[in-house]
Amino acid sequence: MNTEKETFFIETFGCQMNVNDSEKVAGLLEAEGYRPAPSADSADFVFLNTCAVREKAADKLYHSLGRLRKLRARRPGLVIGVGGCVAQLEGKAVIERSPQVDILVGTHNLARVPEFLRQKRDGGQLLVDLNRKADSFAVPAAAVAHGSSVRAYVTAMEGCNHVCSFCVVPRTRGSEVCRSPEEIVAEVELLVARGYPEVMLLGQTVNAYRVADCGFADLLRRVHGVRGLVRLRFTTSHPEHVTVAMADAFRDLPKLCPYLHLPVQSGSEGVLASMRRGYGAAEYREKVALLRDRVPGLALSTDFIVGYPGESEEDFQDSLDLLEDPGIGFEGIFAFTYSPRPGTTAVRLADDVPEDEKRRRLKILNHRQQAAQARRNASKVASLETVLVDEISGGGRLSGRTPHFRIVHFDGDSALLGHLVEVEITGAGANSLTGRIPPSGSLTGSSAAPIL
Repeated sequence: MNTEKETFFIETFGCQMNVNDSEKVAGLLEAEGYRPAPSADSADFVFLNTCAVREKAADKLYHSLGRLRKLRARRPGLVIGVGGCVAQLEGKAVIERSPQVDILVGTHNLARVPEFLRQKRDGGQLLVDLNRKADSFAVPAAAVAHGSSVRAYVTAMEGCNHVCSFCVVPRTRGSEVCRSPEEIVAEVELLVARGYPEVMLLGQTVNAYRVADCGFADLLRRVHGVRGLVRLRFTTSHPEHVTVAMADAFRDLPKLCPYLHLPVQSGSEGVLASMRRGYGAAEYREKVALLRDRVPGLALSTDFIVGYPGESEEDFQDSLDLLEDPGIGFEGIFAFTYSPRPGTTAVRLADDVPEDEKRRRLKILNHRQQAAQARRNASKVASLETVLVDEISGGGRLSGRTPHFRIVHFDGDSALLGHLVEVEITGAGANSLTGRIPPSGSLTGSSAAPIL
């Protein structure tokens, strides 16, 4: 079959791991002659890469499939594929609910999408692979179609060995599996050679990484040593695996950005115990104190769940106290109301916090955090920030990230994409900064060539 004129569109839900998975699928399809389409309406193949962490994220799949069912009524040749965590968690129930699905692959089987698409075009019927024992690292690094020309995701490990009561990740991604440090370093070297100044290492619990005698801090040092790399980041971390060696890496490795996403989920000792997180609020504070001892200016973000089964008003107040603890000072939060997920141990608990109370608590938490962010960002006005330009919008407007992952918007030449620029901060909101390149401003410190 000649796929030269065939087009595809990928819709991605969820975390950076899913984004990276979609980049892998896109790269494999492009290697076979398929071209990306700007929307599902103009695509010959639509692939939905799903998230199952929260009920609303899973619901998005079925809303999208409903729209695609109507689209296929107008365009019978449209092929529809579903992959990712909902596919792995619900299996063929996805097809029972949405029989318009032609291809269904789990989290470990994305490399089979082009093969299945060929089979479908050759007259195949429903094509399914949910084998969790397949090699999830089967896609060659050179094949990945990275969505950004500045920041590239590199999977260091997949899966999770924790047994948090609310979480489906161990069921959808499996147990922890780490790539070899040699493979990771080789991929980073390839990306740097292609002009990428920044790399972000990925894993569900990336700081649990260990292969033989190479722990996570050792991996950071190896990647940090790649010549030409400008910035290094990683996500997501688990508090249990925050070690002295990891804290020392933040202090000692200048390319490692002083930003860490460290989910806490709750500030209540009782709720954390019920969640089976493996630490308490006091221990979380100790981990943050260790990190801040090494890097006082470390920017810290986190996740909160409100309305977990049995969460009392006092428990919620404990979360607010943690949020507003001056020794922690979250740069940003991702907060959600609890929703029971199939197959988790928490689903057996009474979901006893009313939905309107969950929403009230969520609103309070977000309101207080937004106020804190506005104050913190206002303190940056008149300072100079080193920004890696990663986006160009219309009218000469640029945006990028500081080492602390703060967004800065400013005017400048599009040739600055992929470069480090000193920006004077002139304004601040709760979620971003604005600035200008001072008259003496210039490119600084980056060995990266302009990104094409």
